[in-house]
Amino acid sequence: MDTMNNFWKKIFAIIILIIIILCSIIYFQHLKIDKANEKYQTEVNLKNALLDSIHYYQNKEKEWVAERLTIQESIKNLEQINGLLTTSQKELLMRIKEVQKKDDIIVAALIETNVKIDKLKPPIVVVNDSSVIFTDSTKNLKYDIEIGHVKPISVGILPTLTFSDFQLPNKQFIEFHWKNERKKGYPIAFSVSNSNDYFKTTNIDSYAIPNLKRKDINPNAWDRFTKWSKNNNKIILSVGIGAVGGIAAFLLLSK
Repeated sequence: MDTMNNFWKKIFAIIILIIIILCSIIYFQHLKIDKANEKYQTEVNLKNALLDSIHYYQNKEKEWVAERLTIQESIKNLEQINGLLTTSQKELLMRIKEVQKKDDIIVAALIETNVKIDKLKPPIVVVNDSSVIFTDSTKNLKYDIEIGHVKPISVGILPTLTFSDFQLPNKQFIEFHWKNERKKGYPIAFSVSNSNDYFKTTNIDSYAIPNLKRKDINPNAWDRFTKWSKNNNKIILSVGIGAVGGIAAFLLLSK
């Protein structure tokens, strides 16, 4: 009877050892797959950011917003694909490298803005003997323009145009935010809004450090547990193998 019990103990111990080996193989394969998936996702996000075009939409304040995906890659890797970068992206990279000599860059952006007034027909406010004054004050445009020597017409005196006051008041709101795309790893986007309708953002290129991830900035309970387990995976594995191996050894050696 004791011989039979010892036999099944040994069989059970061997099964436990086999399970330990299989779990170890599965665990390390899982880590390898995770690393490969993360590398692949990083490459996809970089490609999407480089090829992304500006998207325009209106926010709740009825301001026009320009948005584009942010580049998340190391400076070294960006230098290796310099030939794939646009002129603006190359300039952004150059500026980042210059600033990085003094400090570490977290986020950076290069914005191009254009002011275009298609038509402007101001009302005549004042007309006197020799000049005409145009003035207006709105949300988007403030000016005070005087055209002198308009009349009487004289060959010897040329008309003059004086901009006494010309302003284009504008407020810009600049924002880095997470795109709500869970399957794509929550890529970062950069947006610029202008309060003045005459201002239009024509191009945006932005950069964020590669390891800036949503789960690191605003982690939930699972993210914290995952991060802890990754940082302590060797300890957890060693303790687990040691405990189970100890049980298996005890069963093998016990009579």
